[in-house]
Amino acid sequence: MSQQNPVTLLLRGIGLTATEAEAYQALLAGEGDAKSLSEASGVPYSKIHTVLSRLIKRSLIVERGGRPAIYAAKRVHDGIGDYKKQRLSEIEMSMAEAEKELTMIEKADETEKSDIWILKSKEGILNRAYDVMSAAKTEIEFALPELPGWVVSTIVPVLTRVSSDDISLKILVSASVDPSDLGRLSKFGEIRTKDKLFGGGIIADDREAELFLANEGTMPSLAIWSNNAGLIRVAKTYFGSLWDSARAL
Repeated sequence: MSQQNPVTLLLRGIGLTATEAEAYQALLAGEGDAKSLSEASGVPYSKIHTVLSRLIKRSLIVERGGRPAIYAAKRVHDGIGDYKKQRLSEIEMSMAEAEKELTMIEKADETEKSDIWILKSKEGILNRAYDVMSAAKTEIEFALPELPGWVVSTIVPVLTRVSSDDISLKILVSASVDPSDLGRLSKFGEIRTKDKLFGGGIIADDREAELFLANEGTMPSLAIWSNNAGLIRVAKTYFGSLWDSARAL
């Protein structure tokens, strides 16, 4: 039994084993009993009955009664057609089961990835804000009740990258912010001011948000970061209402 036979390789490519392929080719050449087919195909007699049973299950051959039983191949068009339908049905069932299991894994993974962090230091808050903006791909919405010059200097590098990548940027700040700082930021995106601005935050790509807790005119000393979809939707809705009521420069 030679595995170099191109027809054998072709049949193996559609799911048959080497011994099944050899036995099937022998049957296409003529019907016979198990002994004669073992001799014609080169499949050991100790294995031929198992191989023939599998070919019957694959709908490629039929068994005729008698002693000994006689085996015959279906017409190629009929046999391969029946086998194709069987294989497609098996693939569809496997795909459906795989999709079901993988979806469960995906949902579990999404649940595990949904985090909420509490940030209590100004350094930690600023570092996280920098990370959130740096990871943005399409949009940043940024609101802050206080924007001292040193903060402006810190975020200018990331805003430069944001503007070069054509990322939409909306900045909402207190009306008390130094006009010169507003001027520095205006080249990076759209800026609006609001008289009463308590707290604030950064929302990036509807994917993550850092929410600041602070009094008007002061830097935040407490923040919440999260990638929870529900929390991000609430944050975007709130930002949108503030933005719509704010003054454009």
